[in-house]
Amino acid sequence: MDQTEESLLKMADSEEIVMTAAKRDGGAIMRLERMFGSEIDQAKVHHVAGGPYKGILINKASSGLVDVGPAEGRLEFMAYLVNESKHNEHLQDHWTLKFWFRGTEDGLVKKNTYTDYFRELMDPGDFPKDYIGFIKKALVLLQGYSVIKRVELQVKQTNDQSPEDVIPPIRSFTTVFTPASNSFSFVPEVCINQKSFITFKVKAACDVRIVLSSIYGDVNHKAHEIVIGAEGNTRSYIRECANGVVRAESMTMNILHEKNFRYFWVSWADQYLEVGRGAQYGQGRFLQWHVSPKRQFKVNCLAVATSKSTRGHWEFAELLADYKEEDPEVEAGRIAKRARIREQYVWLSRKYRLLHFLEDAFPNVVKIEDLVSQCKIKVTDTLVIALVLAELQERGLIKEVVDGHWMRNHGGGSAQTEDEVKLVKVMPVLSSGDQPTIAIVTTLFCEKLAVDAMIDDKTTFVKCKTEGESQVYTTGRVGKHRVVSTKLPCNPGDIEASNIAAGNSVTRLLGTFSKVEHVFLVGVGGGVLYEHDRDDTVTSDDLVTLGDVVVSMPSNGTNAMYTKWHKRENVGKEGPKYSPRTWHSHDDTLRRIAKNLKDKSVNTFDHLIKSALLQLNDSKFHKPSNASGTPGASNTEELSERGTTVVSGAIASISCMDDDEEMRMSFAKTNQIKAFDKDFEAVLESLDGNRNESYLMIRGIADFLYGGRKEWQPYASLVAAVCMKTILLALN
Repeated sequence: MDQTEESLLKMADSEEIVMTAAKRDGGAIMRLERMFGSEIDQAKVHHVAGGPYKGILINKASSGLVDVGPAEGRLEFMAYLVNESKHNEHLQDHWTLKFWFRGTEDGLVKKNTYTDYFRELMDPGDFPKDYIGFIKKALVLLQGYSVIKRVELQVKQTNDQSPEDVIPPIRSFTTVFTPASNSFSFVPEVCINQKSFITFKVKAACDVRIVLSSIYGDVNHKAHEIVIGAEGNTRSYIRECANGVVRAESMTMNILHEKNFRYFWVSWADQYLEVGRGAQYGQGRFLQWHVSPKRQFKVNCLAVATSKSTRGHWEFAELLADYKEEDPEVEAGRIAKRARIREQYVWLSRKYRLLHFLEDAFPNVVKIEDLVSQCKIKVTDTLVIALVLAELQERGLIKEVVDGHWMRNHGGGSAQTEDEVKLVKVMPVLSSGDQPTIAIVTTLFCEKLAVDAMIDDKTTFVKCKTEGESQVYTTGRVGKHRVVSTKLPCNPGDIEASNIAAGNSVTRLLGTFSKVEHVFLVGVGGGVLYEHDRDDTVTSDDLVTLGDVVVSMPSNGTNAMYTKWHKRENVGKEGPKYSPRTWHSHDDTLRRIAKNLKDKSVNTFDHLIKSALLQLNDSKFHKPSNASGTPGASNTEELSERGTTVVSGAIASISCMDDDEEMRMSFAKTNQIKAFDKDFEAVLESLDGNRNESYLMIRGIADFLYGGRKEWQPYASLVAAVCMKTILLALN
């Protein structure tokens, strides 16, 4: 790996805390967000901090922030300030802290995490003297809470008067989403075992269900159920346990609303179960049941659900318990909790590091020594390694092929189908009628899963070796065409060896399946932003955003479908001179079909996406929630409204590029590049060497560098695979 590529990888993989300030609803808002280098729009960066603040970037003030969906947790409180410059004038501010998380931890862990973050932020022994100090502390603290993805701090000045002798409460809000499935979700982060009532608000079309239970996980025995807006949003009732006997009911026409929150309270004090409408506990009662002695029990936990007719958005509010920093037992408990959370995430990081390395290497087998070395795990942590591997194997994600040699399971842990996977020493000979005429080449594990979800009647053969290169071939049908898909092994620590292995794998593929006529190279890439153009020559049709698809097509009056920067020379004032290497397929059959997809929305292929998601049964393939926006583009709103789009144009390798954005943009504009990827030179050379006349490259956009943003890679792989299948279905 040369220095240029190494610096690019380092930049893309490093994680920073980025702050953006803006105005919203008459108040100031600061968004603190954990981002990878490839996600950061360098044109917006105002300051890069150093010293004790290293890893923190400050963006220029923004006129508006991209919508990132509802927060998973929220805290609100009042702050009373004194303005010394205005004769000690008293000011009153209303603060709101919103939290978003990453990972799959349960709600209780998330709530404990943001509560700990807030308490540490508000520590009276280290409380900042002004707003700037407060924001600095919030930024630095966020670096230590890796589970938190994003924090928003909003402050509004208010004239609401409160008694000076009363300390305003700090309110904590827990957000819960329930699917349209009638399945109950327990909410351990809403602690009710020491309470006799709760208040909440909910947004749903009808049929919201609350269960108060004595036993966590049980809604059918010691439990009460409240159903609000049943029977088409016309009635509400109290039942003994879930779906039990109705004990109280009331006519409640249109009590719920699908787009607006409605407030409610539930009380279980003094042997009465009561339900009321409104934010004020005790007012607006519309259901009441005197609980008989044999049905009385201590309420310890809460579960919520919505029917198959609607989804629900819930918010539960409670006062944050008093917290005394000087109490040594409380302080020791907080430190121990922080340590446990940190240990959990260290464990998780090791686990996913091992899994991702095995996914990159697949179908190759990895020795335990190489696995430990490449994942930078201490050899002395033998117990940790054994436990991590045992857990991943138990979940069906990996397998030990022979002693000390591990491999990622094909589709294990995600694709829940009955398709066959066969370990073979020699590839079986296929009959003439079963010989594929279409080959599909992928590099990432998620790309292979997405492509295979497009294939019917499939069988996977893994030719496994403990030394040397293994092969994986999935054969089946797409429409009337017999196809074979494969994944190229990759070693992130040895780019040269990976390129050699990629070329060899393609040569073996074409040698094993000699009737292949067309080859698709399907996967992820990085979109090119033409925001530097000011001459209006670039239209929105030429721009790409996250989740779009770029299909390789000759541009700039040449046959170049794929370009690699081969040499750069400075030519005085004329700027850099490029000596690009180009490739193109001689047969234009696939290109002619692909041209008809230009400007067509991939949303028209919804049936293919939905079918694939059912097969994959893995939430990571869904479109990420922060789906909108193209950083730095002047017409972001137009792009986000048009939906996912197929764009035709040349694709290029980024492997020899400097991490200079202006230089990369210059190369892209000169060669009319629409997307970049890591480097497919070895694959294209193998196709040329094996005299393959027809191939097409399809790239789903995962970021704006080379496609390395892991959050977007699965969805980008899926839309690229959908585009491939659409072309195949149109192929005669």
